[in-house]
Amino acid sequence: MIGSKDILSLNFYKKEQFTGSYRGMRYCIKKVSENETDLFRVTFWPGPYCYDATDESRKTSAVFPFTEEGKQQAVVYLNEQWELNKELFAQCAYR
Repeated sequence: MIGSKDILSLNFYKKEQFTGSYRGMRYCIKKVSENETDLFRVTFWPGPYCYDATDESRKTSAVFPFTEEGKQQAVVYLNEQWELNKELFAQCAYR
C-alpha cells in the first residue's frame, strides 16, 4: 500500500514531479496550475514502461488541491485505483 510518506513533502512538488510504482502500477504526481489555482495532478498507468514511453490512452489522471489534505486524497486515490485494477497491475509487476 502506498503511504503518505512515500510521496514526499509539499515542498518537493514546488520544483519537481515525482514518479513511483507499486506492484505493477506506475504513477506520476506533479503540481499544476489551473485558473491560478495550484493542484496535484496524479496520473497512473500499468507498467512496465515509464510515463514518456506509455501511450496516453493507458493513463488515467485526477486532480486534488495542492495541500496536505489534497496529498492525502491523492494517496487514497492511488490505493483505490490499485485495488480496483489489481489484476491488470499484477500482470505488469516484476517477478
